Amino acid sequence: MSRPLFWRRVFVVVLLAAFALALAPTGEGEDWFTHADKLRHALAFGALLMLGWLARIQPRWLLAGGLLAFGAGIELAQGLTPHRQASLGDLAADALGILMAWRLLALWQTARAPAASSPNSQR
Repeated sequence: MSRPLFWRRVFVVVLLAAFALALAPTGEGEDWFTHADKLRHALAFGALLMLGWLARIQPRWLLAGGLLAFGAGIELAQGLTPHRQASLGDLAADALGILMAWRLLALWQTARAPAASSPNSQR
């Protein structure tokens, strides 16, 4: 099995798991700190973007937009459940996670770029 195909399968499984967890009833415990749920949203959507890059989902802007739409869908679905509620703050945290992961991956790719692109490189 090729690596992109493997990562695409992982991506789909994680998306389905994220949707199921997002609609599950929440525990009664307290968070470690205020707005810890926003950190979880940002980390989750950052991780989803990274999985999408590993799966080589193109174009990348469509991956990012699709993930944001997925986050909006989750929030809408949560608003329809008796035990969860929709939150624009959660959607904003999703967007922040996507943007931060995009930037980190872009920096990583730039750092890994071959030295051939620099003006002082030998050919």
